[in-house]
Amino acid sequence: MNNHYIIVASPLFKLSLQRLKAFLTAAASEQLATTKLADIQQQIGQQLPTQPPTHEELAPICERLLKLGIPDYRQWQLDNHNLLFYRVNAAEQRIELLLVMDSRQSLCKLLFELNLLF
Repeated sequence: MNNHYIIVASPLFKLSLQRLKAFLTAAASEQLATTKLADIQQQIGQQLPTQPPTHEELAPICERLLKLGIPDYRQWQLDNHNLLFYRVNAAEQRIELLLVMDSRQSLCKLLFELNLLF
């Protein structure tokens, strides 16, 4: 059996990238937003482990999502401002990306916006 997990971006993750780009464009510039998103995507591809059990070592269970009744997601601090929320699906050997956000954004507001857009 293959021990490598595949990384899968959910539709909400893709929408959260758009929201993050809009947030960064408003806060700084479109050029910075585009560069930052490329950096984030590269970092996820290169640093998110695809072999268990290092997922637990990389990121703890997300307390913010747990308080909202969304269990099992991990929160990975990508850099000074950006966070990635993901879940490890051991049964299907997948790492499921839920969303990415700037820590200056409101998680509740972002989840609400994503639900409206989805």
